[in-house]
Amino acid sequence: MKKTILALTLSILVTPVSFAANLKDSVPVAKTKLEQFSAKTGVVLIRGFHKIGSAQGLYNTSVNIESKEFTNVTDGTKQYGITIEAFKEDGRYDKEHTSFIDYDEIDSLVKGIEYISKVKPDVTKLEDFQADYKTKGDLKISTFSSGTKVMAAVTSGNIGGVAAYFNIEDLAKVKELILQAKAKIEEIKA
Repeated sequence: MKKTILALTLSILVTPVSFAANLKDSVPVAKTKLEQFSAKTGVVLIRGFHKIGSAQGLYNTSVNIESKEFTNVTDGTKQYGITIEAFKEDGRYDKEHTSFIDYDEIDSLVKGIEYISKVKPDVTKLEDFQADYKTKGDLKISTFSSGTKVMAAVTSGNIGGVAAYFNIEDLAKVKELILQAKAKIEEIKA
């Protein structure tokens, strides 16, 4: 009986510690240079941004793209990149999620979009397919079969993420906005 009470007492005392340890592990980690730069404390940060535009998707979804310039006033360092926000209008409960893409990741993202835009259903002998390109900042661009059509999705975030859906030919508009955002960064860096 004493052993049972002791075991029960120990499990009650250990549970909050393990819960706190698991809670600490669930705090989002800054995956991109932009996010790491933005998370600095004890310094003055200036965040510059320029809205490039939006691509209207299907099912009341859209994607918004901005160029970013973050400056640490203390040491003069800068970080550049873009944000891609996926938005789903739901009438009473709209959802949005933003992914950060570092400047040095933009070219790879564009090439990934170009590649998956060309994938056809015959890429596999199975009935359906999905091709994905993911960035460090939890942005996923996908093409996939939907019946006899090929569709596209731009998803920002993993858990609780938001997806914007497009006809495959409309993915070119998203790619063009990304290229415009990169050009804007290059303009201000010059």
